[in-house]
Amino acid sequence: MKKALTAALCSAFIIPGLGQIINQQVKKGLVLLGTVFALFIATVIAMYSLLKSSLSETSLVPTRPEAILEKLSAQDFSALWIILCLFAVVWIYSVLDAFWQGRKGDNIVSPMFSP
Repeated sequence: MKKALTAALCSAFIIPGLGQIINQQVKKGLVLLGTVFALFIATVIAMYSLLKSSLSETSLVPTRPEAILEKLSAQDFSALWIILCLFAVVWIYSVLDAFWQGRKGDNIVSPMFSP
């Protein structure tokens, strides 16, 4: 149970995919790490696009933050919500898979110690 808990906690609180690497599933762990990195980059690009379109208005005076916030709140955040949902799915999968695979590893009895 120790390996299962350690792997799940690492995937939950450090970074998704680390639990798989701890469970010696390096390829799966690297795929999850790459997916999380790609989702992070997509989030940065989407946020940059939203901010750029909000600040590019010629009618906005830089000294009026209320106007900038109004324009930003009128933007469409659906891309960010989709990215957030995808990240949540990857994160939950990573934690559950790390726990299940770690539990399988904990239950394997070494042939040296079997009766």
